[in-house]
Amino acid sequence: MKKGIVCKFGGTSLANSTNIEKVAKIVKDNKKQFVIVSAPGKREKDDIKITDLLIKCFELSKKGQNFSSYFESFKKRFEEIKEYFKINFDLGKYYSELLEKIKKHNDYDYVVSRGEFFSAILISKILNYEFLDASSFITFDKNEFVDLETTKQKFLNLTSNKKNYVIPGFYGATVNGKIKTFSRGGSDITGAIVACVSSSKIYENWTDVDGFMVADPRMCNNPEIIEELSYHELRELSYMGANVLHPDCVRFLRENNIVLNLRNTFNPTCKGSFIMPDKCKINHKNLTGIAGQKGFTIIHIEKFAINESLGIIEVIANIFKKYHVSIEHIPTGIDSVSVIVKSAYLCDIKESLLDEIKKQIEPDNLKIYENIGLISVVGTKLKDDINVEQKVFNCVFDSNVNLITLNKGASGLSLIFAVEEKNFEGTIKNLYKTLFLNRE
Repeated sequence: MKKGIVCKFGGTSLANSTNIEKVAKIVKDNKKQFVIVSAPGKREKDDIKITDLLIKCFELSKKGQNFSSYFESFKKRFEEIKEYFKINFDLGKYYSELLEKIKKHNDYDYVVSRGEFFSAILISKILNYEFLDASSFITFDKNEFVDLETTKQKFLNLTSNKKNYVIPGFYGATVNGKIKTFSRGGSDITGAIVACVSSSKIYENWTDVDGFMVADPRMCNNPEIIEELSYHELRELSYMGANVLHPDCVRFLRENNIVLNLRNTFNPTCKGSFIMPDKCKINHKNLTGIAGQKGFTIIHIEKFAINESLGIIEVIANIFKKYHVSIEHIPTGIDSVSVIVKSAYLCDIKESLLDEIKKQIEPDNLKIYENIGLISVVGTKLKDDINVEQKVFNCVFDSNVNLITLNKGASGLSLIFAVEEKNFEGTIKNLYKTLFLNRE
């Protein structure tokens, strides 16, 4: 039995019976001990995810409206899996319990967690593994944080017989035994927690991509997979839009020095990407990757000797906090400060926010740059080789792009710069071509 590896399969991997067969083969061929499963995802583009069906049932019930068609669709998905694999197990009592909860519409977390619950029960029957309910060991404290010590004690007690287990993702329970979910995508977190409490060395996250890529394949043709990167590099790339994993999943793994292996259910021979603890030495021959996001606004505040104004950054931060706007970056100069935020935050409060800035800071000038894209180039080479940094600069300037602002991360691992959205995709393509296709 191959111990020490926890594997999690996402909704796409479990969307239909054919995909589940692939999952079963991966698990059996590699003798995984702990298998965490999501709720089945979309089977085709216009399909509805299982979790969204449950949310719809809850919402309609709360409004006193008929939700039966959605509930029947939910049942049909699992009955089809049962029939395909000839599973002789009656889910009737579980359907009844769920239906009762929906009708009472007073336990949202319980209702929306049942996709993972039903999925884990059926997958356990297919694999001939033990079903281990996540609510029996994952424990949230009174502040709604996972109590990892209590969780580990419960987990070790429940798994002392050293059997093989299928565990539903996405939820745990409060100290009072009430079901509590993580945020969407939370099955990643369940897998990370199981990896921690089982003292596993590797956490395999099986999804529908071969791994983390050096650039967005929607913009760059066939980018290569990043074979190894650190959690620090992963966070830098994720921050700019390379969002494959739930951030809390990364936090648990990073804090416990567990290796994350991102794999593709539909291409299991590919070794995927290995995300290594930050203490590990990773010798990148080149930069790690490029990532970016659109949809930003820059508020540029000009005021003579603003850098000498004591506590000016705190004043600015408090203004944005008052309007519940998260700040992405604050590049500063002698006579100016730029505040970069996501444009979505400003939809209804932009004018009020600007009036507050004028009132409290009394700027000499206030400029707004909208429709901005942020691009990040990430890699240890930026710290180690000044020529690489120069190469990035030359590429951007050679693209005839109006570079609005530039910021080098404090870690030295990233260069972040802002461009107009109309130049966003072209800039990323030019960077990819220069830094990864034309490298020596």
